[in-house]
Amino acid sequence: MGTYRRIIVNLAKRLGTTFAVTALLFGGASTIGATAASAAGPCDYRSYQNNSSAWGYFLGSYNLKTRPAAECSNVKKFGAGTKLYVWCTITNYYGNVWAYGRVEGTQTKGWISGDNVSYEAGSLNRC
Repeated sequence: MGTYRRIIVNLAKRLGTTFAVTALLFGGASTIGATAASAAGPCDYRSYQNNSSAWGYFLGSYNLKTRPAAECSNVKKFGAGTKLYVWCTITNYYGNVWAYGRVEGTQTKGWISGDNVSYEAGSLNRC
C-alpha cells in the first residue's frame, strides 16, 4: 500500500468515513514520491489553493507555519479551539499530512500538521 494511501486510511480511522471517502475521491490514491535528487526540502515553497470546504479546530496551542514542516518559520500561535478553514492538504517532505488554511475572523493563513487540527466537516482536497 502506498504511503499516501496508508496516511488516508489512518486518518480515516481517526477522523471518520466521510473524510476518507472525500480524500480518496478527490485526493487520489496514487503513490506519492520523488527521487532523492528532485525532492524538495522541508521548508521550500509549496503551492496551495483554496479548493476545499473543510473546517476544524486546533487541538492545542500551535503555531501556523510558513511551510509544511515543524522546523519552518512561524506565522502566529493560536490556542486550542481556534477555528481553521482548511484550503487544501499535502504530504510533506517527511511523509506527514499538513493542511493549509485561514483562521476564522482573520486573514491569517498558514500550514499546520494534520495531527494538530480536528476535521469537523466539508470537502478536503489536495493542494
